[in-house]
Amino acid sequence: MIYPAALEPVAPYLTLFLVFLDGLLFGVAVKKGVVSIILIAIGLFIGTYIGLSFIPQVSISSVISKISSNAATFESVLHFGSFTLTFIVLLFIIGFGIGIWRG
Repeated sequence: MIYPAALEPVAPYLTLFLVFLDGLLFGVAVKKGVVSIILIAIGLFIGTYIGLSFIPQVSISSVISKISSNAATFESVLHFGSFTLTFIVLLFIIGFGIGIWRG
């Protein structure tokens, strides 16, 4: 990152703080997104139960098969063979975990 000359002495610490903050905000966003998806699924299930049809011809088995086929497609792309854990990645993961936990 490029910082102004006045911030050069604290640039490494500022970078670490920004990476941690990025992980924290990303974790909060992921948690809120998961909660939203669960609430949408519950709403659709209740709507289907009482006779409303929001999405025609959608079954749980077709959704699960689509998710599993997509997971199998991306499995070869997401390999971590020579993954080295640096301090920045560690801070991002810590921030991400705290964001999910406290978000």
